Formats: sequence, structure tokens, C-alpha cells
Amino acid sequence: MSVLLRVLPLVAAVAGLLLPAGAQVPVKGGEVSDFDFAVDVVERAYAGYPDKTANRAAEYGALKERLRSGIASGRDTYDAVAEYLGWFDDSHLGTEGVRAYRPKSIRRPSDYAARMERYDPQFTHCRVDGETYLIRFPSCDLNEEQTAWVRTAVRAYLASGCENLILDIRGNGGGSDSAYEPLLRLLYDHEGAEDAMEYRVSDLAVAHVREFAGDTERGRGKIARMERTPAGEFLTDGPKTYRIHYDSVSPRPRRAGLLIDGKVGSSGEQLVLEVRASSRRTTVYGQDNTLGCLDFSNCEILYFPQDPTRWMMLPTTRSCRVPEGRGIDSAGIAPDVRIPLPLPEVLTDNVDTWTLWVAEDMKTEKRKE
Repeated sequence: MSVLLRVLPLVAAVAGLLLPAGAQVPVKGGEVSDFDFAVDVVERAYAGYPDKTANRAAEYGALKERLRSGIASGRDTYDAVAEYLGWFDDSHLGTEGVRAYRPKSIRRPSDYAARMERYDPQFTHCRVDGETYLIRFPSCDLNEEQTAWVRTAVRAYLASGCENLILDIRGNGGGSDSAYEPLLRLLYDHEGAEDAMEYRVSDLAVAHVREFAGDTERGRGKIARMERTPAGEFLTDGPKTYRIHYDSVSPRPRRAGLLIDGKVGSSGEQLVLEVRASSRRTTVYGQDNTLGCLDFSNCEILYFPQDPTRWMMLPTTRSCRVPEGRGIDSAGIAPDVRIPLPLPEVLTDNVDTWTLWVAEDMKTEKRKE
């Protein structure tokens, strides 16, 4: 599902949207403090709040009390906000500085730039050897030119005559699912299904649907159901999965390698899941698991009322796999084959050592057939 960002520039309107009359919110100087603004919007609208706080009520309450006491004693408000949001350990719930407090970020560092001469994956497509073609796709956040580039890369691969394809998505931290659709269509070889998302009902979630789907029959129906659902509950009357189906199957590639790393997240991870669900000819290669930034998504960016130069990002939906205990965020997505090489020295628009290794491994698999 798409991870969509909608900027809300009118801070007063946002505060009014999320803090209706009669809300019991601590105030400072006659106005809502930015720390309490963050707490309020998380408790009201964050899709991960019920799952993240389950069986942790005392710990959560103590966290808020300690952070409020720290602010009263002179701690920087926004550092306290970063620690508060970091406690939820969700890479889609964030603000500036949150990584220092997010357990997952501390536990699973993926600072490739510090371990390589240069880590800067670029959009590129080229022949690797006589049998293998490379498409490097490092982002799903595309401008118009990059969107056209994806279609050009697919056409160039098909014209190359190469039997094998490496789709390299190292560094792809996400954007919109629609960005990778031509690549998924290229790899697709059978109908599949993936977990759908469900909204946690709030005025913010309603605004999100209205912004992106409110002019469609489906969007209007969803808004109507949300308005009949108590705030804070999940809209669970929709389908739990969605179909991945195309009318045709591309004869090539014969085999494909999807190359990942620990910075692949959000829509990048959704691509991994959809490829696994609908492409038997594709093997996922890598060394580290993906980031783990997908269970809670469809994000809104909010600006703080006291300092509108500062922001926080908040997911409004939860994957239907989460209530079933199949969430991926804690560990990320593991590759099918772990690459037994050191990190490449340089990853830009080049054919690096990992790409060459994957190309040879696919040839080995061919010989086994």
C-alpha cells in the first residue's frame, strides 16, 4: 500500500482538528505545549498506538511523566518529543533526532556511508554481461522525469535480449507504491495476494482519505464507514488482502535477482513483499534484512503549534498482518540468499561487486536446472 505524505501547513487548523472542545489536554501558557500536542495526536490518531502500548501501560505512563518532568526542569522540548516518539520503535513515526532513541535504529545500524568509500545508489540501467541486465532503483519517491525513466529502463532491458535481470533496490527508503508498478509487472508470473491496510479512525485519518480518495466512489464509501466508527477503533470491515494480478506475463526475465540492503523500507519493502507473492522466478539477495518500516503507514506530516518549523510524521493505517502476529517491522525482511562478500567500496551508478556476484549466482542456478 502507498505511503503517502500530506503536508498540513495551517498549524492552527491542525490543532483545532485534533483537539476538539472539551479535550483534557495539559496546557502551558494558555496553549497546548508541543510535547503534549505530540502525545495527544499519537494517542488519538497513531495507528500503532493500541498495539505498541498493549501490556505496557505502566511503562508508557512512566515515560510520559519522566519526559514532562524533564521539560519542566529545562530539558529541550523537542528532544523529549524525539524520545517519546522513539519509544514506539516505528520508523514511520518520527521527528528530527528520533533515531537516537529508537531501539531498532540502535540495535540494527545500517550506516553504509560510514563503512564504504561511497554509498550513493543512483538510478541506472545497463548490461552486466552477456546474460544479465541491471536496473538500479534506489527510491520510490519519483518526479516526472524519474517516472519516465522507469519505463525507459524496462524497455531497454527487454530490448537487450538478456535472459536474467537484477533489480537493485539498495537504499530505497520508499515513497509511493505506484512508482514500482512497471518493475513489478516485469517480474510478475502468477497471481498473488498481500495484506491490506486498515485505518485507525480519527479526524486525521478521515482527512487523509478525503485528500487522496475522496473524489472516488470507494473513497466516499470509506469515509462514510469511518464516520460511523467510534474514534480510536480500526475500520475492520474491508478486505484483509488485495490481489496482485496482471493480464499477461513477460517472457523475460527467465530468472531475476532482487537486491536489497538495510536501508530498504516502506514502499521499498512493499515491493519486496509483492514480488515474493507474485514472482516465482525472482530470488531476493542481500546481506542485511530490510529496515522494517511498513507495518504502520499512510503517513501525515504535522507541524507543531508552538514552533511550526518543527515537524512530526504519523502513520494512520495498520497492516492486517499485525493483529495476526505477522508484523515485519521488528526484524525487517530477510533475503533468500545472503551475499558472502564484504560491502562494495563504491555504490553509485556502477556495476559493483555484489551485482557481479548475483549475476554469477543466477548462472549457477541455471546450471542446476
